[in-house]
Formats: sequence, C-alpha cells, structure tokens
Amino acid sequence: MGLDLETLIILAVLAFILFGPEKLPEYAATLGKFVAKMRQATSEMARQVQNPFEYPPEPTLPPAPASTCPYCHQTVTLDFAFCPKCGHRLKADHYPPPPQPPQGPLAS
Repeated sequence: MGLDLETLIILAVLAFILFGPEKLPEYAATLGKFVAKMRQATSEMARQVQNPFEYPPEPTLPPAPASTCPYCHQTVTLDFAFCPKCGHRLKADHYPPPPQPPQGPLAS
C-alpha cells in the first residue's frame, strides 16, 4: 500500500476542498488520535495472543539465613541439624534432652 507523492498531493487538495481550511486541522488531529488508539489496541491484542496465560510473578521468599559447617566449611541454612556434606551435627538441640531424674529429699 504505497502512497506516492502525487497521490498524497491529490488527497490533500481534495481534503482541503471538502473540509475547508478551518476544519482541516481539527479533523487531522481527530484522525491522528484515532490512529494512535488503534495502534495501541492492536499491540495490546497481539501481546495477549502471544502469551494468553501471563500471570503476575509470584512473590519470592527472602533467602533463609545461612551459616557454615565448622568441620567442612559447607554453607548450610540454619534449619539443618546435620551438615549435608560431611554429616556432622550442627545443632546440639536437635533431639530433646533426656528426662532428668528427680532430685531432692522426696526422690527416695
């Protein structure tokens, strides 16, 4: 759909004759706004067609605090009780402490 210079001049002269010099800038501005809205609508439709199942990204959790194994210096998170590399115990309170025998004068 190529428009050469002769065709554009003929269209400009016809528009000038039909609409007059007072209304021509108003109609040109309206036509420009219409073309801009149509371009925006077609680009929005093309975006939706390209990826119809686009969801907003899921929120990410902050990284878990980390420490290092004192034996092999492997970086581990604080929820590990044992080092995944060397197997040494990282937390002393992984298992509950054994029950203490009762003490005092009533213990007999």
